[in-house]
Amino acid sequence: MNILKLIKEALAKKSVTSKELELVKKGFEKLDTEEKEVINDEYKKFLELKIKEEDDEEEKGEEEDEDLGEVQKQLKTLLNKEAKEMKDVVKDEIIEKVNELFKEHKKMAETKSGFYNDAVAEKRASINAKTRALAEAIINQDDTKMKEMTTDGSGTPYAGYVVDSELSAEIRRLITEYGVARREMMSIQLSKGSYKANNLATDVTVYWVDEAGSIKSTQAVLGQETLELKKLATIATMTSELLQDEEIDLSAFLLERVAEGMAKMEDEAFFKGDGTTTYGSFTGLLENASVNEITLTGTTFASMDADDLISMVDDTPQGALRNAKFYMNRTIMSIVRKLKDDNGQYIYQAPSQSGPATIWGYPVVLVEAMPNTGDTAVDTSFVLFGDLKKACIFGYKGGINAKRFDAGTVRNVAGSADLNLITSDREAIRWTERVGYIVIIATAITKLTTASASA
Repeated sequence: MNILKLIKEALAKKSVTSKELELVKKGFEKLDTEEKEVINDEYKKFLELKIKEEDDEEEKGEEEDEDLGEVQKQLKTLLNKEAKEMKDVVKDEIIEKVNELFKEHKKMAETKSGFYNDAVAEKRASINAKTRALAEAIINQDDTKMKEMTTDGSGTPYAGYVVDSELSAEIRRLITEYGVARREMMSIQLSKGSYKANNLATDVTVYWVDEAGSIKSTQAVLGQETLELKKLATIATMTSELLQDEEIDLSAFLLERVAEGMAKMEDEAFFKGDGTTTYGSFTGLLENASVNEITLTGTTFASMDADDLISMVDDTPQGALRNAKFYMNRTIMSIVRKLKDDNGQYIYQAPSQSGPATIWGYPVVLVEAMPNTGDTAVDTSFVLFGDLKKACIFGYKGGINAKRFDAGTVRNVAGSADLNLITSDREAIRWTERVGYIVIIATAITKLTTASASA
């Protein structure tokens, strides 16, 4: 009988816990009269036993840890016993210790990085200024500002942009968005160096004819434009010390700058190129004589008004209006934003969640390579409108190709001498790309031009 067993165990221990007492009482009540009489004497002795509360945490911990080493038992006992009496004190001490630890590690991190160190603040500013100058020189291809990339900060002609072991990863630069021509025109990857595109030069003519009258003939005249790929390229040389001491992926950084520089050259050639070698011998849309043209009454960019822009829309064929956009420099946009229609409403609408910025209801794209307000002059085109995907084809062969060299000679940036990569312990990276563009439907684009001085 389970109840009797529990009673005998308790009598043997000469004590009973509250839980055991409650359990036996409930069990005894469930017994029938005959069973109660059998264990009645033991039950009375059970009820007289001293009631002992459940083992406290210290006793339980000691029972559970019988197999632990002496050090572990003492630690367990200390935590269970002393924590009860000093709970709040211990808690506050732990929090204080943790805070001190965090402060110590933060101080160590700041000292190591040099970011908050006043001793390197001036040096950091100098490095950032030199790095910014280098980036601008690469983008603008300014040989007068570019120096040889070495770790020497004082020699001639190698007073370059020194690498600081703590601060080289803190390169900051202004990023200008180029590559509008590549993005807005119809892009085609070529497998060869040239591409021939057909366009409709003269459309067919259809006539009304009387009954039994003679029907006139017509002819569709096809034109053909050839897209010739041209090469954009540059080479950067670096000393072995620079490569060994760098804390950033300098090759990846330079690739990013070169890619932006090439995108800038593309935009300048394909939007405002004058056909000279400066622009790869490309004639840009603003200089293309076959493009539709609206001429201002004034001779400056500031003389543009709202009617001039709506005239550009009206002068563009309907087939090019569905996906047409305005293209202009951001400084020209500042003029446009002030223009109003006949009802006094601004023709420029700022971008919203439902759509981009618009002029006369058409999206506007900012092109940094197009003329800005400082370029204002007579007989100068400075705004475009139309569908560039219908008007132009942008051709390219692959992406930017990069190749690294540790031997050979490279002309220095000043163009005054050759650098021997072996004897000067340098490495060079060469980047090249082949791109080009053609205008296949010039009438899909309209340009806005200032009046000539004689007008």
